[in-house]
Amino acid sequence: MQRRAFTSIVSAGLLTSIAGCSGSPEVSGDSEEGSGDDTQSTQSDSSDNEESQEGGASFEVVEYNLPETASIGSSVSGSIVIRNTGDSAGGTTAPLYIRTPDSDWSLVNEYDIEDVGAGETTSLSVEIDNLEYINRYEFAIGQSENTAVIQTISAEIDWGSEYTTPDGYIIRVDRPELQNTYTAEGYDGETEESPEDRGQWAFANIYVKNETGQSEFSPTGFSLVSGSSQYDSTILFSDPVNKGERYESGELQPGIERSGWLAYELPSDLSVSDLTMAWSESTIGGEISVKWG
Repeated sequence: MQRRAFTSIVSAGLLTSIAGCSGSPEVSGDSEEGSGDDTQSTQSDSSDNEESQEGGASFEVVEYNLPETASIGSSVSGSIVIRNTGDSAGGTTAPLYIRTPDSDWSLVNEYDIEDVGAGETTSLSVEIDNLEYINRYEFAIGQSENTAVIQTISAEIDWGSEYTTPDGYIIRVDRPELQNTYTAEGYDGETEESPEDRGQWAFANIYVKNETGQSEFSPTGFSLVSGSSQYDSTILFSDPVNKGERYESGELQPGIERSGWLAYELPSDLSVSDLTMAWSESTIGGEISVKWG
């Protein structure tokens, strides 16, 4: 969890004026660099930065409690701690903004802070569920110069679970089957096919459905991964007699689904518990990456 203290002190009037405008916050200065630990806590020195109203309330962002990483498509929960550094109780309106390296600030939420006593703190709950792509998402309250960052990573889901892309493509990868040989139909009847180098076969069933509302090509590029090794699918000379259709890519109309198997040649010492299926795609919206295992 990130626990970052901030040196910016914002008065009730400043926060209200930011919340009322349609533009992005004017953030200046560099963000604090983390130490690499899961938690970070630094006390802010507000003696030179406090903007207070004499006889009134002014507010300081004490810390963000947000995860440093999150899987794409997951919901993120956290909190922001605010302190009244003024000499009397009061409240304010606090806007929360988000941006990526390729986008401007946009408003995520707006908090009404009410009746916080002098020197007391209050916690603002944060719920975010639209981090759909691999990216660096930066958050700021008002015009705070320092920000909290969430780096999104690949979604990791169980074998047989469905993942829905931001555009609406449903994808499922079933648990692979490992076998030393498979039965194929040859010119002289059934034969047993073995992989090269005395390895083993892996057969994984892929299911996709186009729910994007328009014609789209079905996903491709499914790779089995074990440690630092990647295994791409293999084109078989003869298809298995008892596994149904091979998974084929191609254009799918809206509402159409497709399923089938993909074959892989693996070292003989690997088991299913050593494997994950990785799939990624670059879209107009950003990079998507999913792992089944």
